[in-house]
This record gives sequence, structure tokens and C-alpha cells, in this order.
Amino acid sequence: MVVTAEKLVELSNLAAAASIDPAQWQVFLDAMGRALGTQVCTQLIGYDQLTKAAPLAYASGYDPEILHLYETHFADRNPFAENFGRCGIGESITTHELCAPDKLKRTQFYADILQPLEDLYAGGGSMLAFDASRMFLIGGNMRAKDKDKHEDDWLKLCVRLAPVIRQSLEVNRMIMGLKFEKWATERHMLGAGTSVLVVDSAMTVQYACPGGQQLLAEGSLIGCDMFRRVKFGADQMQAQFASLLRGSANGNSDVFSNARLIDSNGCEWICRTLAMSLGDLDRSPFGAFLNGSGNAVLLALKAVDNTSSSAERLQRDLSLSNAEAKTVLMLSNGLSPAEVAAARSVSIHTVRNQIKSALSKSGCRRQGELLQKVEQLRLTGGW
Repeated sequence: MVVTAEKLVELSNLAAAASIDPAQWQVFLDAMGRALGTQVCTQLIGYDQLTKAAPLAYASGYDPEILHLYETHFADRNPFAENFGRCGIGESITTHELCAPDKLKRTQFYADILQPLEDLYAGGGSMLAFDASRMFLIGGNMRAKDKDKHEDDWLKLCVRLAPVIRQSLEVNRMIMGLKFEKWATERHMLGAGTSVLVVDSAMTVQYACPGGQQLLAEGSLIGCDMFRRVKFGADQMQAQFASLLRGSANGNSDVFSNARLIDSNGCEWICRTLAMSLGDLDRSPFGAFLNGSGNAVLLALKAVDNTSSSAERLQRDLSLSNAEAKTVLMLSNGLSPAEVAAARSVSIHTVRNQIKSALSKSGCRRQGELLQKVEQLRLTGGW
């Protein structure tokens, strides 16, 4: 692979920075498109019913008029899209596998979008997320004449970066598209009640939102000493977090994890972590708060709803059955339909039927709309 280890670290850090400042996806795509030494037109393409992400989220290297033409006329007529489902999460797929060249060249999409850009139909990408509520793919188009020399390296790069891009998208989703100033002060990350902290490689808290400061003061789940060095209540999590920080300090850009924690009161919490470089974060909203350098880990912590009492409220407020309410709550806590099925020991078909029924009873057309209604009930109903 022609991309150096240093370049991979740089690109991973840019993707991590985009997790807390979605505008930085553009910076990331610009850099990724130049990584092979030849221009690759890159895109982060897809949709998310929860965050209302656009069909074409970010792109780099394309003529602005071509992008406008795509968005206005071809967003729902992309011949590559019909085979996106053939690509497994984290795997690569070529543009030729998505749409055979002989078929592609007979489309208006090729004539108006790809041919004017020097036969820009080689390349491919990697699937990042694909379920009933969202789809995201990182990909790029290169000139047909560059295919033999650069396509394999491009696909390897997409696969190598897919895990950190996917985790950054998860953090974007937790933020739900809101500006930093809003979700930090109102604790909207992962919805109401989320706490956000940034901890450097010396275990020092560099930043904590108001909810994070409250958690540190209470010390039940996570606390800190007089030097603001973080301390988890659970020894196992403390050891795991220390390991994550060591990996980050050693330049490992793939440091991220999801965990469930129990505080001293028996309450369950979602804990998500993501490595980042403090030096890169001067481009993000956190830059105003950070005073260190080197590597750090972003922590997002949110208490899990009491499924029983919250399900009862959903049954009352949205006229759902107990099973439907539990499924909807688990979806709102970030689980996919497949994960809900596994956790509840039911089939994926049962979960999908429960989602369909909940949509009908709640008057919602899409799953994202339903989850937003649940979030609004949490905010206004005090639960």
C-alpha cells in the first residue's frame, strides 16, 4: 500500500476531529482525496433518518456544477446505489462491481456526471452503516486510466479507515446534528442527559461539559482527584480506559470502544470512547477549552433509561404495547434492530414488525421520526 503509516495517522486524526465538529468531514475528504498522490474525487454518501443527514453528505474534488446537478437530478437515480447492499460493513467494493461499465455508460448519469470529468468511473469504497434507518459509504471516483495503478490502493485505504470513520459517525449521530454550543450546554449528546469529557494521556480531564462536571463532582460513576486525574468507580473500566489512553499515546488511531457501566447506585450507563489528537482539535469547537497537546480520548456517558418505567410511559403516551415500547426504547438508546433482537431473544422479523406497529400507532412515517418523538418526550416529560 503506497499510503505511509504517518499519512494513515493523519487521516485518522482528521476523522476523529470530525466526530465532534461535522464540518471537518470536508477537511478529511480533501486530505483523503490527495493521499494516493493522484486526485481521487471523494464522498461520504448516505442518509440517516435520525439526524436528517442529506443524501450527499460531503464530497471533495468534484466540479461544483456537477455536484449541484447530482443533488438536483441524480441523488435518487445513482446507478451505483442499487447494489450498495452487496457491500458488507467495513468491506470494499469497486465501482465496476456496483455497476458494470457497459451498463453504466448507457445511463444519463454517466453522460452528465462522470464522462465530463475524464471518465471518472473507476474506484470504489467501503460500507460504513446499512440498516433500516441509515446508510453511509465512504468512497471515491478516479479516472478510468488510473484504475490499474491506483484502484487497489484506494480500496485498501477505504477499508483501513472505515472503523474510525464509522465510530466518528456514531458520535455525530449522538450529537444528532446539533451545533456544539447547543448540545454541550444542553447535554444533547446521545440525547438528553449525556455527559462529554476529554481526557489526555496523563489521565487529566482537559474538558468537561456541565453534565460531565456534575458526574465528576458526584464521583459515583467517574470522578477525579485534586489534579483532575480521572478515576472510574469500576476498577475494570479504569484498567480498560488506561489501556485506551496508552494506545492513543502510542499513536494508535483506532482507539475506540463502547461499554456499559454500573454506578454505585446500580444505574446502568452507556460509555463511548474515541481517540483524538489534541493538536488537531484547534480546528474544532473544543479548541477554546483545551490547553494541552498530544493525544486524548473523548468520553460520552449517558444513563440508560429504566426500561420498565420508561416503557410504561411510552405505552401511555404513544399507545404502544409493552413489547413495542421496549423495542423503541432500545432503538432510542442506540441499538440497531439486530442488536435489539439479540438482546430480547426474539427474531429480527419480530423486531421489525414491532417497529412497524409502533410507527403506525404513533403517527410517524419513519423510524427516525419516532425516535425523535421519544427524545422529545424525554425532554418535556422529565424521563
